[in-house]
Amino acid sequence: PDRYSGPCVFRAKDNGSFAVSMRDQTPIYAEVAIISVFVTEPGKAEVRGLTTFGNNSRWGPAARSEEDKACWVGADFSVCAY
Repeated sequence: PDRYSGPCVFRAKDNGSFAVSMRDQTPIYAEVAIISVFVTEPGKAEVRGLTTFGNNSRWGPAARSEEDKACWVGADFSVCAY
């Protein structure tokens, strides 16, 4: 599976929401340049990925990991920010 592990830019938003990207706006993986986690209520979020082509794709709902609070886990993805 596609996976990126390394330094990135973390942008904090309201209510615990955040976005991650590369400093130079190159893709984090595949064609995804920005991953946004929008907290909708405590422990639940909606995740989207913005592609280098400007497409904002809905990845779906995610729940905060019980094992690692820095991670949000969806049906077929996870986003962790350390």
